[in-house]
Amino acid sequence: MSHLGPATKPFQIMSIDTIGGFGGQRSTKKYLHLLVDHFTRFAFILTSKTQSAADFIKLVNKVLETEKIDILLADQYSGLNSKEFKEFLTDNDVQLIFTAVDTPFSNGLNERLNQTLVNKMRCKINEKKEKKSWTSVARECIDKYNETEHSVTGFAPEYLLEGKDTSILPQELRQPTNIDRWIKDREEALERTIRSHTYNKKIFDKGRKHIEFNIGELVYIENGNKMNRNKMDNLRIGPFEITGKISNTIYKINTGRTRKETGIYHITKLIRMEEGINSESLGEEYYE
Repeated sequence: MSHLGPATKPFQIMSIDTIGGFGGQRSTKKYLHLLVDHFTRFAFILTSKTQSAADFIKLVNKVLETEKIDILLADQYSGLNSKEFKEFLTDNDVQLIFTAVDTPFSNGLNERLNQTLVNKMRCKINEKKEKKSWTSVARECIDKYNETEHSVTGFAPEYLLEGKDTSILPQELRQPTNIDRWIKDREEALERTIRSHTYNKKIFDKGRKHIEFNIGELVYIENGNKMNRNKMDNLRIGPFEITGKISNTIYKINTGRTRKETGIYHITKLIRMEEGINSESLGEEYYE
């Protein structure tokens, strides 16, 4: 599990991610960029033709125009790892933390929402009704998500963020937001989030074999993943030196790359050099 604990207030921790592979559905845009608040679970989106620094800056600015983001959790896309984007965050006093390489569960909140959102969009696009662009469908789906009770917090993200009544009652029958009730509901949502985080960590730790590496130790690392690796590529590359320990599961590895942020790896991607790995035993028969 991530060493970041549950957020205790809105915009304390946010995650940013990208879903690609769109296009052809009445739009020339190909990417859906997603920014999620860890406390309320409220999601902001931006659709674009690229995944450049400018796209991510535009999305984050949707929040920074009115709020302060403390921590931004991000995957290591080139646009997010660019000098332009990092300087933008520094200027706005936002701490950027990269997730480990090729470990989607390091940014689990976004990954689960990604799957849910894509499934909802697929169903709507394939309905035999009036055809819409995938970008319009994405907006409809994210609005519906923000108005729907979240399974963890027990409240709709929009309600937790803004105090807005998202019930199905007609507007004229809805009660004005009670500030005291809203504050108590936020406290209850936090308690539920902490319970969920504790439970998930317990399950994760129970099924995880305890392994610990030392700084200075040589390790092999997984070469990409099954989806982006060529058939004849080695499954592991290295050995490389461990240069730092971020948490019990995240390590810094000196891979020789210029950008130090790209050397962050989850423990599940590492294997000790002393465990008998050599250039002949890096093929698929050893690992799969």
